[in-house]
Amino acid sequence: MRRQFRWIVMAAALVTMWVACSPAMAIGYLSGVLQKPAYVQALTGLLDKAPSWTREILKKNGAYVSSLRSTKDIDGTTYELFHMCVRVAKCIDTSIVLMFAPNGTQAWAGLSENGVVSYVGAPSEAQQAVLKRELYVPGPVPKVTTPYLFEVIKKPAYAQASKNLIEHAGKLPSWARDVLAKNDVAYNSSPAELVDIHGITYEVFTVCAKEYSCANTHLAVMFAPNGTQAWGVLVHEGEMSYLGAPSEAQAAVMRGELDPDERKWGLPGGK
Repeated sequence: MRRQFRWIVMAAALVTMWVACSPAMAIGYLSGVLQKPAYVQALTGLLDKAPSWTREILKKNGAYVSSLRSTKDIDGTTYELFHMCVRVAKCIDTSIVLMFAPNGTQAWAGLSENGVVSYVGAPSEAQQAVLKRELYVPGPVPKVTTPYLFEVIKKPAYAQASKNLIEHAGKLPSWARDVLAKNDVAYNSSPAELVDIHGITYEVFTVCAKEYSCANTHLAVMFAPNGTQAWGVLVHEGEMSYLGAPSEAQAAVMRGELDPDERKWGLPGGK
């Protein structure tokens, strides 16, 4: 009972918090529906039975990334879906898809924690199928030696993809442009991470410039198979921007790879 009372208090605080937010900022996101008491009640009751990391989404400045609302029809009923990943360790390791019944009368969730899928709220088989399909579940990392960015961009396809990324990126910090253009610049990098998104394996490279702190200035670059296309997430002096219009899933993976721990930056990639 004590625990339930704590969550009721948190729910009340949540309603107050979201009502205070600008409605224009909330449209299409979970914050928008959480202005409605029915949704708050359904969500807090659901997360009371879920792992503790999921409750980040109840916090005003919780460590999570959210996508826009989507809908799915199941047996003639339209449900609302919200996709999120929670940055407990890495964003891609802890993701959640929320499903609300019409008017927020009930909620269910699909969770992916380190690749293990589970469900909260006892969804039906049809609901489970939708939740599982919508979840980002990272595939196992192959036990292989992967290359570095400065190695792969010597290949024509990767070099062209990098060039296209630069040409459509607008204004870039000089160090990021030099890294992608194979110019002489001092930087550290980590080897490629192989990640699976909807059945496609991408290479993700992370780089930080030596002239700045790796904690707040770094770059993640994702390549499609065989280097046919590239996307990026750039953090320069604490400000984040996206290159090449990555999808929500691609952006979430790259953000997860931007580890502020400088110990990951091992091999010098420039001179």
